[in-house]
Amino acid sequence: MKAVALTAFPRTLGRRAGAKRLRAEGRVPAVIYGRQAKPQNLEIDRKALENLIHHSVTENLLVDLAVDKDARPKRLALVQEVQHHALSGEVLHVDLHEVSETEKVTIMVPVETLGEAAGVKNSGGVLEHVLFKIKVRALP
Repeated sequence: MKAVALTAFPRTLGRRAGAKRLRAEGRVPAVIYGRQAKPQNLEIDRKALENLIHHSVTENLLVDLAVDKDARPKRLALVQEVQHHALSGEVLHVDLHEVSETEKVTIMVPVETLGEAAGVKNSGGVLEHVLFKIKVRALP
């Protein structure tokens, strides 16, 4: 999987009022967590994040995260969850899970069928999908 570059900034404003102010300024509150470090509150530019989400081919996004003014210049992270507003669809919050390049991760991958089954094509059968996602364990 190819990692996509994304820039984040440490978040100084906390709680509900701080998150509202961030969203009004065009930023999205986020959090990154993982085994190597403690959870850290971040803020990400809304346009860059929406561009990343809308142009992705799959729901499993691997991000090469650069946190401004941080001890570690680059972090590899999976987008764990994206919270949207129920009516407007606006991105409200993002959870990022920091991963290591040498450690295996378990993710759900969508199953996509290719071509047309012989029974459906020749005999008028109906194709039933039993699995829509499968669990895969691999290196990022």
